Amino acid sequence: MTSLIHPVVKGEVDTSHRTILYVEKVNVSFDGFKVLNNLSLYIDDGELRCIIGPNGAGKTTLMDVISGKIRPDDGQVFLGQTLDLTTMSVAEIALSGIGRKFQTPTVFPNHSVLENLELALHGSKGVFSNLLASVKGDDRSLLTEALELTGLKELRHQPAGLLSHGQKQWLEIGMLVVQKPKVLLVDEPVAGMTPEECE
Repeated sequence: MTSLIHPVVKGEVDTSHRTILYVEKVNVSFDGFKVLNNLSLYIDDGELRCIIGPNGAGKTTLMDVISGKIRPDDGQVFLGQTLDLTTMSVAEIALSGIGRKFQTPTVFPNHSVLENLELALHGSKGVFSNLLASVKGDDRSLLTEALELTGLKELRHQPAGLLSHGQKQWLEIGMLVVQKPKVLLVDEPVAGMTPEECE
């Protein structure tokens, strides 16, 4: 059986020049309207970067380009020195280490908080492997850390559908964290939250 997903190089992303994400001279237009115009952005490994702008400024479009949802009209997007994201599928980009949290949280509402995190762990995603799998060692520690980081430890057995909007946002961030992404894109994480949830 042939895989529809091309194999992604395993191991570390080449950050020998410190930069993990290169966005160079990217242009995106929709029906003649330029959303991204000759945009260049460089993010170093371990760096936190916030993109701020009004609605329609192109923030989500930039994330769409990086995650492969939209192909730029021209320009280059690289993960490390060697992975050209503009030639890869959305799945390949995710497998290479780009994690993306969308504006609206997407969780499995009938599963508990802990089950949502377990489903997000790396590993085989086949039906039987998931039915027969048990979480061990390092993965158990990673789940505990994610529950503490997100403030959902006390709610770990609660169905995700019963969480507040803000808690669902945190759960989805936790689901990405357990995947150990090399780059984590978070799109408007506090949208729709109360002031208490934002804090």
